[in-house]
Amino acid sequence: MQRVVPAIRITSYDASKSFYEKLGFEKQWTHQFGPGFPVFASIAREELQVFLTEHTGDCEFGALIHFFVPDVDACCAEFQSNGISVSEPPNNGLGPNLRQMVVTDPDRNRLKFLTRKA
Repeated sequence: MQRVVPAIRITSYDASKSFYEKLGFEKQWTHQFGPGFPVFASIAREELQVFLTEHTGDCEFGALIHFFVPDVDACCAEFQSNGISVSEPPNNGLGPNLRQMVVTDPDRNRLKFLTRKA
């Protein structure tokens, strides 16, 4: 079970929601103080949860978030079939027992998906 939930700064919840849905994330909930105010939202893909925030004071653009997944190569194929461009295709750049790939969201946040190999 994930114990820390990272927040990712976004400019547009609607644009980010569409992007993250293509990565298999689903909306859990959203919060706004009122119409026209920034959105704070929770999204999840299986046990991986992330907060998306339009609030300027929460965090900066350009985050690097690491997600451990069962099969990074399968994720890559899934993402590409959903029209997602993979910034860095699956590789073993971190060593022979760690497979990784990188996807960049519309706000230049980098999402690194990793799989440990025995």
